[in-house]
Amino acid sequence: MAQVQTISPFKVCVWCNTYNQTSYIKDTMDGFCMQQTSFPFACHIMDDASTDGEPEVIKQYLNDHFDTEWTKETDDYHLMVARHQENKNCYFAVYLLKYNHYSIKKRRLKYYREVTDETDYVALCDGDDYWTDAHKLQKQADALDANPQVTLVYTNFQTIDGEGNPISRPFIKDFPGRSHSGDNLPTLLRYGNYIMVLSCMYRYKVFESEYRTNSPVRMDFDNTMCAALMGDFIWLPEQTGCYRILESGMIQTGRRKGDDWGYDIYRYYAGLVMKRRCKPQSFRQRMEATTLILIWALKRKDVQFRKEVLNDRFLAWLVLPVAYVNVKVERLKDRLIKKR
Repeated sequence: MAQVQTISPFKVCVWCNTYNQTSYIKDTMDGFCMQQTSFPFACHIMDDASTDGEPEVIKQYLNDHFDTEWTKETDDYHLMVARHQENKNCYFAVYLLKYNHYSIKKRRLKYYREVTDETDYVALCDGDDYWTDAHKLQKQADALDANPQVTLVYTNFQTIDGEGNPISRPFIKDFPGRSHSGDNLPTLLRYGNYIMVLSCMYRYKVFESEYRTNSPVRMDFDNTMCAALMGDFIWLPEQTGCYRILESGMIQTGRRKGDDWGYDIYRYYAGLVMKRRCKPQSFRQRMEATTLILIWALKRKDVQFRKEVLNDRFLAWLVLPVAYVNVKVERLKDRLIKKR
């Protein structure tokens, strides 16, 4: 079968990283194939050398629903590019990695570019999550088309367990209340990440920006902070997918490590804000951002970072008393709540 370097340009590319998700990957792929769009989209499914039989499940899914257009073999992966038999706008580019890249911290983004070297927007969905709205991609792409200042469109979602049953988690239940359209940078500086990756569509330039290139850690929060530095967001309140929480997943077994990564990401992007390496801000916006960053540093007793903030901007000295008072009030509230 003839090999080509790229397939035709796509308006949207979907990036799906998966590992040992045999029980769930079919739901994920079904969510991709159900998308009804006026444009072609490519779903890049990258299996990171799973050991539970997931590669076989993915290959069987391709055989059942797709026509293979071409394949490619390298020392790193086996690639199959295929077009859906009924949904002609839906393409799959399946990468079956020959060794686990995550364990050796080898980046995989370059593999995507070998198939689709041009795209406007990127949607993300991991192999244990899935979409439920057949018009998710179309609605988000339309919103980005109509609003050039927007870098990210995100939606509501349903949280489920490994069996697909709806569940509630304390760290997620407040997310919809924090979500809004417009400038999300202050909210991210105040709360940290509250935007779930399966609900997002980004402008591709977010992943190409120097902010992200120089980031110390590559995680969902990194993508979101980078997008917030570059532009505004649009919030769509309807549920478009299901976010699955597994008892063996990182959220349950690796929260400490995830918290450390989030700390590093916050510190890096807050530093960029203080140095004004972000979208234009009014005086009021700079004042608000500076106050929130100082509150964050005071809460975590990060003396070194607080000094850096004060050195970066004279305005920080003016709002420092406000930050101190805010922290004191919040700590007092927490004590009163615990005594009840």
